Amino acid sequence: MEALTTIQRRILEALRRRADQGDPAPTYRELCAEFNWASTGTVRDHLRALVRKGYLELNGRHRQLRLREERPSVSRVPLVGRVVAGVPVISEENIEQHIPVPAAWTRTGTFFAVRVAGDSMRDAGILEGDQVIVRQRSVAADGDVVIATLEGETTIKRLRMRGSHVMLVAENPKYPSIEVRAEEAVIQGVVVGLMRAYSEGGAVGHRSARRLAREVASEGRSA
Repeated sequence: MEALTTIQRRILEALRRRADQGDPAPTYRELCAEFNWASTGTVRDHLRALVRKGYLELNGRHRQLRLREERPSVSRVPLVGRVVAGVPVISEENIEQHIPVPAAWTRTGTFFAVRVAGDSMRDAGILEGDQVIVRQRSVAADGDVVIATLEGETTIKRLRMRGSHVMLVAENPKYPSIEVRAEEAVIQGVVVGLMRAYSEGGAVGHRSARRLAREVASEGRSA
């Protein structure tokens, strides 16, 4: 496909954003409003250029636009602000927003996402600011990375079981392992994946989770 101009790339991103949300394609007037254009002719010219370059199909009706690219299957899971023992994880007061993730991660079961705080799981590739995707369950296997509630606080650790001993193990030598009795720690779920905001040059700046889901699912395809 031919290279895109900056404005063509922005239009394509707007169309992808609509598609990811399950919304119909925007009308010419909606695109005019979004990009502060006075004439729908400007929209028409840019869309025709995207058709010519192979990125769009356009049949002449304002909402009959179709992206000519492989669209990954996406599902949405609740991002919860805090996990508390005895309170349903996916309760309305806990949910900050719903984020899109690759549907392959969430085929069976109930899932939620938690934002990682701290660097205790650094050596497992789980960094501060990551959003881990969690399958909700109350039991886990030895070696699973789990979300657990311990003394009223939520933690992400690797579960290790040695006979009657249960350990919540950090993946960073700065942090000691936590030995607990089975009744002391409540397993809230098992981590099945993570989403990460990446910024070039080390600058802080998060891409949308929707864009991340698309990039993860398409194995690094540039948006």
